[in-house]
Amino acid sequence: MNLKNRITLILFLSLLVKVTFLLLFYEKNISDEWSILLNNFIASKKYSFYVFDGEYVPSSYMPPLYFFFIYLCKIISFELFNFIYLIYFFQILFSTISVFLFYKICRLFLNENFSLLGATIFAFFPLIIFSNSLISSACLQIFLYLLFSKYILELIGDKFVIIDYFKLIIVSSLCLLLRGEFLIIFIFSIVYLMILKRKKFLNFIFIFLISFLLISPYIIRNYENTGKIHIVNVSGYALWKGNNHFLKVEGFHNSLHPNERKNWPNISEFQNLYENLDKIKKDKKYETNRDEVFKKEALNNILENKEKYIILYFKKLFSYYFIDLSSSISNYYNIFHILPILLISVLSIPGVIFSLKEKDSRITYLILLMLVITSLVSIFFILPRYKISILIFQIFFSIFFLKKLSYLINKKN
Repeated sequence: MNLKNRITLILFLSLLVKVTFLLLFYEKNISDEWSILLNNFIASKKYSFYVFDGEYVPSSYMPPLYFFFIYLCKIISFELFNFIYLIYFFQILFSTISVFLFYKICRLFLNENFSLLGATIFAFFPLIIFSNSLISSACLQIFLYLLFSKYILELIGDKFVIIDYFKLIIVSSLCLLLRGEFLIIFIFSIVYLMILKRKKFLNFIFIFLISFLLISPYIIRNYENTGKIHIVNVSGYALWKGNNHFLKVEGFHNSLHPNERKNWPNISEFQNLYENLDKIKKDKKYETNRDEVFKKEALNNILENKEKYIILYFKKLFSYYFIDLSSSISNYYNIFHILPILLISVLSIPGVIFSLKEKDSRITYLILLMLVITSLVSIFFILPRYKISILIFQIFFSIFFLKKLSYLINKKN
């Protein structure tokens, strides 16, 4: 079977498995924050999460790109059928294209056979398949992160033409509107390029500035509403969720929505937080002020019990890179989930070690980027689906290890 047919077969079987899984386990309704944002937008034509006395508070609580995606699916469905079907259709499409993108990244470093092996593992990895059945930004995130990584790696390797700069700018802008942590990933990547290729310093400044220029209408909108320059306004809340008195890797999960004040958990350690939240004025700056309250509470927790939270941080690091040893998430320890996760996580370690010997600046970038994401996400809290952000790297380095192992075995024989 020639290369084209082998890749086509992998993509087709991947699509078939994902569709089958989707039909058996898909979410039938949009829930949680996305449901609130969508219903409020339909009612008011405002991107709003909180509503006080009929007034819709302008929101920057969730990055807007996935919401735009959901609403676009609703528009193009023309009310002829349930637009959720369109969401899943596009998510599976993104996921299938991602398999090919992963193959292309592998081919930058590996031969055809090992690249196809990597694409196969990526195509049928249970967590990635499962992500297709969720109303979640995970599939779009994998697709855009792979595109971004591919462009950066090609830029490092000098396999770049002028049009590719504009492709990278567009992808970077979309990622900035999709995930809050991408801002750090983007800044790190630009700084790495500046250090590596000093002669093209201005090119990278151009990428950085134009990317932000493209999303500037949203940033200006946020500034006009809150007086604060930002893309996402959730860092304080996320910090507190992962750094509170319960000391849980997966964080404390209750939205503490002000309209459900009577239902907040009666926890003595949270009373000071509750009092400060109750004092917040319910105006258009509510989200900003609320996030600041959570940030101060989280920092107080950390500063008052440094040792406990340092230990918690390292537990989160371990849980993120490997597995959570005390997860309460339903089906987390299902062997079809936990075994592949553990195997890939363990194999990636020697893969990283062997890859360092290549002395390739592209490999160095991938390793450092994985470390940046791991250390950043672990500051907050760890849910199983967050693993997707580094799973791309772990699969790649696992294949790199298998390649090295194969070479050593053949050499010995």
